Amino acid sequence: QTAIARFLDYKLAKINRFIQKKKQLIKLLNEQKVAIINQAVIKGLDPNAKMKNSGIEWLGDIPEHWEVRKLKYVANFQSGEMITSESIEQIGDYPVYGGGGFRGYTNTYTNDGTHVLIGRQGALCGNIKYAEGKFWASEHAIVTYPKIQIETFFLGEILRVANLGNLSQTAAQPGISIGQIKHAKIPIPSLFEQQKIVSYIEKETAILNTTISKIEKEIALVEEYKTALIAEAVTGKIDVRDYPIPQTEEENNQEIEEELDELLEEDSEYQIEENP
Repeated sequence: QTAIARFLDYKLAKINRFIQKKKQLIKLLNEQKVAIINQAVIKGLDPNAKMKNSGIEWLGDIPEHWEVRKLKYVANFQSGEMITSESIEQIGDYPVYGGGGFRGYTNTYTNDGTHVLIGRQGALCGNIKYAEGKFWASEHAIVTYPKIQIETFFLGEILRVANLGNLSQTAAQPGISIGQIKHAKIPIPSLFEQQKIVSYIEKETAILNTTISKIEKEIALVEEYKTALIAEAVTGKIDVRDYPIPQTEEENNQEIEEELDELLEEDSEYQIEENP
C-alpha cells in the first residue's frame, strides 16, 4: 500500500500540474478572444477613425459616425417561461436555455429563430448566451427581439461588454429587470459595419477556438490516462513495489512529459500542433 501511495503521489502530482498548465493556457486564449471582440465592437475596425465621447461611462470614446441608442429603441425584451426541473430531460426534441445557457431538453418550445439571451437572476445576472432554432427559454433568461436590423452576434457581444449585471440593485440575490435593461445605452454602427465587424471577429478568433478545442481534448485524454493509472495501481495490475522515483526535479518532469507526449501521439484522431 505504501508503495502504491508513493507511486501515485509522484505520478499524479506531475499529471495534475500538466493539466493545470493547460487550463491556464485556455484561460489566456479566452482572454485574448475577449480582447479582440471588445476592441472590435466598441472601437470598430478603423484605427484612424475620428472619435467622440459616447456619454456612457463604461464605454468611453466611440467612432464619430456611430450612434448611441437606448436599448428600448433597439429591441424588445421578454422573460422566458416557467419550466420545472422535472420537465427537463437529457434527451428530447427541443433544447432548454436558462440564464447560464443550455440546461437539457423538453418536448415543446417557446421560440423559433436566433436570439440573444440575458441571464436575469443570481450569479448569472447579465450573462449573455445565444440560442437558435426551436428552443424553450426558461424564466431565468430574458429573450431579445430586435426592432431594427442588427447583427445578432454584434448585439450579444456589445451587451456582454455592457455588463448588464451591474444594473442589479441587490447584492444578496442579484437580479435585473427588463425596465432597467431598456434604459441602458449601447453604440450602434451601420448594419454594413456590423457585418464587417462580425466577419473580422469570426476570422480572428477561429484559430484561437481551434487551439482551445485541441487543448480541451488533450486535457480529456490525460484525465482518462490518470483515471486508468489509478485503477491499475490500486488493483495491482501494475507492479509498483520497485518503481524507481527520480531524485531530481528535472528527471521527474522529463519522465512524465515523455509519457504524456507518447499518450497523446498514440491518439490517431488528435495530433498536438505547436502554436507559434
